[in-house]
Amino acid sequence: MKSKNLSAREVIERIFKSGQKPLWKSKRFISFISAIVLIGGSGITTGAILAARTQEEGIYYKFDDKYFSSQESVANYARTAATTRSLGYNTNNYLFDGQTFGTKETLNKYLMQKFPVNTVKTIRNPGNYTINSSGELSRDVISASYEQPVTVYRGNDGSAYLNKTDALSTFQNYQKVYNIEGELRYNEYEARELYENSIKKKLENTDNSKTECYIQGAICQTEQEIKSWLRNGIKNGFEYQGQYFSDYNYSEYKTVMANIDDYTVNKYVKEVVNPDKNSYWISHDLAANNTGYFVGPKYVETSQKLTSAKFEEVSSYTPSALLFMTLTSTFNNIATNLYEKDVENYNNWNKENLLDFLIWLADQKMLNNKLIKKFIELRKTLNISDQLLQDSTIGLGDITDPTFTDFHKLLVAMKRMITYQKVYASSVENGAKQLEQLFKEIIVEILNNNRETMTFLFENDDLDKNRGADFLLNKEIEFNDIYNMFLNESDFFESSSDKLAVLNGLQKLESAIDNIVGMINGVGALKDSMKKNYTDNNTSDSKVQEERQKTNQKVQQGLNEKANEINDKMHIKDKKNKKIEPRFVGAFLKGFAAAWEISKSLSFISIKTLEFKIDNEHSLYYMVPTFRIPVLGIDLKTPQPQTKITELSASALKYMLPSDLEAKDQKLYEFNDHYYLSKENAKSDLIEAIYLHPERYLPNKKLMMSIMAQDIPYTLPSQISDANICGSTSNDDDCITQADYDTKLSEEKNKFVKEMFDEYFVPNKKEFYLDGFGHYFETQQEALASLKENVAQANFNVSYQYTTKTGKSILADSLNEIQDFVTNNEIIDSKAVINSDLITTSNYDSLSNYIGLNFDVYELTYFGDKKYFMSAMQAWNYVLNHVNYQTLNFDANAKTFAFGKHEFFSENDFMRWVELNTVQVSAKEANGKVVN
Repeated sequence: MKSKNLSAREVIERIFKSGQKPLWKSKRFISFISAIVLIGGSGITTGAILAARTQEEGIYYKFDDKYFSSQESVANYARTAATTRSLGYNTNNYLFDGQTFGTKETLNKYLMQKFPVNTVKTIRNPGNYTINSSGELSRDVISASYEQPVTVYRGNDGSAYLNKTDALSTFQNYQKVYNIEGELRYNEYEARELYENSIKKKLENTDNSKTECYIQGAICQTEQEIKSWLRNGIKNGFEYQGQYFSDYNYSEYKTVMANIDDYTVNKYVKEVVNPDKNSYWISHDLAANNTGYFVGPKYVETSQKLTSAKFEEVSSYTPSALLFMTLTSTFNNIATNLYEKDVENYNNWNKENLLDFLIWLADQKMLNNKLIKKFIELRKTLNISDQLLQDSTIGLGDITDPTFTDFHKLLVAMKRMITYQKVYASSVENGAKQLEQLFKEIIVEILNNNRETMTFLFENDDLDKNRGADFLLNKEIEFNDIYNMFLNESDFFESSSDKLAVLNGLQKLESAIDNIVGMINGVGALKDSMKKNYTDNNTSDSKVQEERQKTNQKVQQGLNEKANEINDKMHIKDKKNKKIEPRFVGAFLKGFAAAWEISKSLSFISIKTLEFKIDNEHSLYYMVPTFRIPVLGIDLKTPQPQTKITELSASALKYMLPSDLEAKDQKLYEFNDHYYLSKENAKSDLIEAIYLHPERYLPNKKLMMSIMAQDIPYTLPSQISDANICGSTSNDDDCITQADYDTKLSEEKNKFVKEMFDEYFVPNKKEFYLDGFGHYFETQQEALASLKENVAQANFNVSYQYTTKTGKSILADSLNEIQDFVTNNEIIDSKAVINSDLITTSNYDSLSNYIGLNFDVYELTYFGDKKYFMSAMQAWNYVLNHVNYQTLNFDANAKTFAFGKHEFFSENDFMRWVELNTVQVSAKEANGKVVN
C-alpha cells in the first residue's frame, strides 16, 4: 500500500523515535522465476481470485462506492480505473550445474553445499605454508599422526643437532696464535718472519740494540707485552641489584640474575595491543562511482587479510537509513575541509606521538592550551607511558590517501589510546571514561574553530547562542559515536540512530542543507524533475541513473553558481576572520547535492545495495537509488564499485595462532622486535640477550683487573655506565651507537691499563738485550744466540684465540682452556620442531618452530580435490573466483497498479485488495445504480 509522502524529517522521526531500530535488510526472498510468474500470470489470477464465486440471485457487489452485478464486473472496473506503470530494469540470472538461480544469494547457498568447507586440526603453523596471495596453503600443512615435536640445537655451522653436546662440538672457531712481545701472529711463517726481520735485526743494530723492559721474576717484558696482558685481563663489572658479574662468564651471570625482577622484565617485554588485528584504509574512486554512495568503514582493524574489495548483491537498506548515513558523510566532508582550510598537513606522525600532535595543534591556534594541560595531567593520573603514546600513532604517517586527513588520524590515535587504557587498566576509577570525555572536548574545540559555521549547520543559525558543535558534548553521545560519524557511517547508524541528540543534530543539518540548496535558481523544477524520473511510466533503471546524473549535475552547477552567497550564509572565514575564496565551498557541494537528492525522494525510491563483507563484524556497502522495486528477490545489475585498500599493519597473530576463536583471548608479547605467544619465552630471550649484550640493559659500573693476587676496580664515568645504546629497547631519542660506546669504553680501558702499568710496573724498569722469548741478557751476543736457538727449536709462545657469538675475542694459553670456556659460557640456541621436518632439511634456520598449539585450517573439497586455507573466508573466495558459472544478463519488465492512493507491485496483490474491499449488498441497496 502506498503511503502519503513524508518529509525526510518525518520519516526519520517515525523510524527512529518509535524506540525501534529500522530494518536494514529485508529477509524475504522470492526467486526471480516465481516473480515473473506472479507478474505475468494476470489472466489466470483474475479467474482464480474473483471468478470463483458465482453470482447469486438478488446479490450485488459494492466497490469504490459503485454497485456491480458480478465480481467479474468489479474486476474489470478496477483494472480500467487503475493507473498502470511499466518498469524496466536490468537483472541477472545465474546458470550453474544445469540449474538457473534468480539471485546471487541462492547461487551462493548452492555453491556452499556443493563445495563444503571443513575444519581440520594440524600441529603445523599455517603461516609458514602459504603458496599464493589468495591464502591457499601447501598440502604439507596437514600433520600426520606419527609426527611429534623434538628439540634441536644450533651448531656453529648452522646445522640442527638433536644433542646439545654435538652442537657444542662444532664451536671450533678458535685459532692458534703466536704471542711475540704482545704482538700476535697467526701462523708459524709469520712468527719466524717477525723474529728474523724485526727482533733479530734490532739486536744486530749496534747503535740501538737494548730494549726497555720491566722485570717480572725471571723474565723482563716490554711495555707493549705487559699492556697487552693487562688489557686481556680486564673484566667489565655489570651491576644488577647491588651484585656484579663480568661479561661472558655464565656462572657469575646465573648467580646474579637468578631471580630477575618483574620491573626489568616489563621494561623490555611489552604486551601487544589488539594482536589479532590487521589495519587498513579503504578509499573510494568517487569519479568512477558517481551514481552511488559508499557506506561503511574507511579505517578498519580486522583479523582478515584484505587485498581487494569484491562486492556482492544483497538485500537493500531502507532509503531512510541511507539518508541518515548520507547526512553523516556530508558533515564529515564539511568538517574535514574546514579543518584543512585552517592548518597545513602534519608531517611527523611516524616520529612523534599523540601529545606532540596536540601541542602542534595548540601552536596552530586550533586548540586551547588548557586542554593540553588537562591531557598532561590526566596522562599522569592514569600513568600513560611514552610508549603507549607513541603506539597510538604507529603507521598513521604511512597513509598517503588524501581523504585520510590529519583530523581522521587524530581520531584513530584517540581511539587507540582509549583501547590501551582499557587493556592496561589503571587503578583510577573510570579512567577510560575520563579520557573519552576529554577527547570529545578536544574534537569539539577543533570543530568550533569554525563555530558560526557549526551553528548554521546544527543550531538553525542561532548566532545569539552560537553553540557551534557543542551538541556533541551531550552525555548521550559517546566518543565512539563521534569516531564512527567520521570513519564508519554504518556503525554510527547502528549505534546512534535511536539517540535523540544525534537525530536532532542531523535533522537540523538536513534543514541547513535544504536551506542551501533552496538558493539555487529553479530548485522547484529540479525537485519535480527528480520525482518524475522515479515515478513516470515505462521508466528503466538505466534511464533512472542517466537522469539522476543529469539532475545532480544541475544541482551542483547551481550550487557552484551560488558559491559566494553560500560562503556568506555558512559564515565560512579563514583564521583571520576574512572571507574564503568561493572555490573552497565547492569542495563539499557534491555532498550537499547527494544528501538533498535522498531527502527529497525517500517516498518513491528503492536502494540497490552491494556488500563487500570484510569480516563477521564489518561490511562496506555501495548503494544506488532507483525506482521502487516491484518484487523482492531480484538482482538489479550494478557495476563493481572501484576501491583501493592500503594495508597499514598486519596482524602478527595471523601467522602465529591456530584459530580466530583462540586469537580473541590470546595475548602477544614483543621483545627486541620479536613477537611471543608466551611471556615466559620472551623473558627467557631477554635473560639471554642481557648475557650476550649486558651493556644494552644494565649499567656497566666498573672495570676489574687482577694484579699480584688482588682485584683492582676502576670506576667508569656516567657517559658509559648510564649509556643508552641505540637499537636497544630503551628510548632512542638520546642514545649513542654501539660503535661509539665501544670506542669510549676502549679509551677508558686504555686509561685503566696505563694507571696499572705506571703503578705496578714502571718502578721495575730496566734496559737489557731481549731475545723475544721473554729472556733478558747483559750482552748482545747472548741475546742473539738465545734467539737463534729458540727459533730453530720452535719454542714459540703459543696461545689460542676464540671469537664469541657476539664478536668478543678470548685469549687463552691452552686449547683445553678454550674448550672449557665454550662449554661453560656459550649459549646454544634451541627450539622445538616437528621430527619429520628434519628429513627435508638439517639447516637450523630453515626449520619451522613448533609452538605447542593445534591450528585450525580449512579444507575445501573442490571437484573432489582437497585444498587448504587459513580461513573459511579465503576458501569461499577461492570458490567464487574459480567456479565456472554463467551470468545471464537481460532486461526485464514489471507492472505496477495504482488505484487512488494505493499502489501494488503485482496484479495478484491488486486483485486480492479489490476482493477484500468488495462487499455484497442487496438489490434494494443497489436500487438500479448498477454499473455494467
